[in-house]
Amino acid sequence: MRLIDADKAKAELLRIGEGIHAYDEYFNGIRIGYKRAAHSLVTIPTVEERKHGHWLTKKAWHVECSECHHVLEFICDVKKYCPNCGAKMDGESNE
Repeated sequence: MRLIDADKAKAELLRIGEGIHAYDEYFNGIRIGYKRAAHSLVTIPTVEERKHGHWLTKKAWHVECSECHHVLEFICDVKKYCPNCGAKMDGESNE
């Protein structure tokens, strides 16, 4: 996933739409499509930045996410992401 600046994306879509000269209904439809896409960015839900954490060792075969404290059991290979909160496990462990 890549986070974008919605205001800059809206400005770019409006700029592209203004650059399309409406010679006929086809080009007018394309221009209107860019404008509608630009204005619809306001209604699209936002996401928060991805959390970064690390696995806390609880006991043999149990690890806990440092962000949401979700416990995983019977792990053969430690996962790179928490399946509960989606935090990327690339932080430093304090243990």
